Amino acid sequence: MKKLIWKPTTVSWQIHVVIAIMAVLGMIMVESFKVNVKQPSHDEKIEAARYMLQGIEIIRRHRIATIGPINRVIDPMRTGLIGMLSTPITSTTVDIDSKLTSINPNWAAVIVAMLKEAKVKNGGTVAVSLTGSFPAMNLAVLSAAKALDLRLIMITSVSSSTWGANIPGLTWLDMEHELYEKKFSPYRTVAASLGGVQDSAMGMSEEGKKILRETIAGYGIPILEFGDMKTRINARMEIYHDQARDAQVAAYINVGGGTVAIGSFIGKRRYRSGLNLKPSQRAMRVDSVMSRFARADVPVININYLKTLARKNSFPIAPKKMPKIGEGEIFNRMEYNKALVAAVLISLVAFLYLFMKMGIGYRIFIPQKKSVKARPPEHMV
Repeated sequence: MKKLIWKPTTVSWQIHVVIAIMAVLGMIMVESFKVNVKQPSHDEKIEAARYMLQGIEIIRRHRIATIGPINRVIDPMRTGLIGMLSTPITSTTVDIDSKLTSINPNWAAVIVAMLKEAKVKNGGTVAVSLTGSFPAMNLAVLSAAKALDLRLIMITSVSSSTWGANIPGLTWLDMEHELYEKKFSPYRTVAASLGGVQDSAMGMSEEGKKILRETIAGYGIPILEFGDMKTRINARMEIYHDQARDAQVAAYINVGGGTVAIGSFIGKRRYRSGLNLKPSQRAMRVDSVMSRFARADVPVININYLKTLARKNSFPIAPKKMPKIGEGEIFNRMEYNKALVAAVLISLVAFLYLFMKMGIGYRIFIPQKKSVKARPPEHMV
């Protein structure tokens, strides 16, 4: 014969309160005892950031030797990577805070993280569009590539927006050459354009265009000057594929907002800042080098809208002092202690089972009536 066990049909409010208190205490414990977790590729990120800091020092010394003292008001970290407001080779206007935000050696670690997420293997081949507008981000790309031993195929738009590499004699090509000469970087630009509006320095003075052409020719780099936009995009794609030879292009990195590289104003808005593994069809409908690679299922990395990207990575905006290597969630992140979370969850489930399923809570909180003392039966009349 099976034993019948009596169970209450309702759950008292006292039991609800106890379970709720336990749940709140468990949540407080989980939130209070997070652990600091190293993020993937931590050592390679540190290495890339150190390379970038070395590169900044090389450029700083070169800037002082060739141009003169650095204006501490404009460039408070004295990096040499902040240019001038206006020069003959200045293309468009961009606020200085974006340029100051780019001067952070930890950007190289961000590039490493995006390349890893894009499944780019060490030693792989990557196509790159560089710009004079953000020399510090160009340096971040080179530093990340050096840490991962990548092969870069680089095309540069030489002119620069305000506060970038817009000083004649100190363009990005000049900086790149100095990094190469000091054996910091094995990477060289394989072709260059004037940059600016329509990638043809539209609206710039003839003096500015002459400086750009002479700079490109001075380094023996082929110059890209063509008619319409489609021809310019085709020319870049042909260079990338010819230079890649039998290797597969593992990713495409674009620095800045070059029209040929990423598209018109509409195209720039449709590609989000950072890694784009699966861009929208609306983005890929705008013809550009980035869209051509995206249609071929090549991961594309868009280094643009620097302040947005900085906030995403918890980086300072326009820092006045050089950020320390290893700062930011890209290296270490406070995460929930998985063992503690599991323990709290198991405890709550156990208490729910015991208090409600087994009826223990009812026996604890509901006072039981005392049994009536047995009396002898009354006589029947």
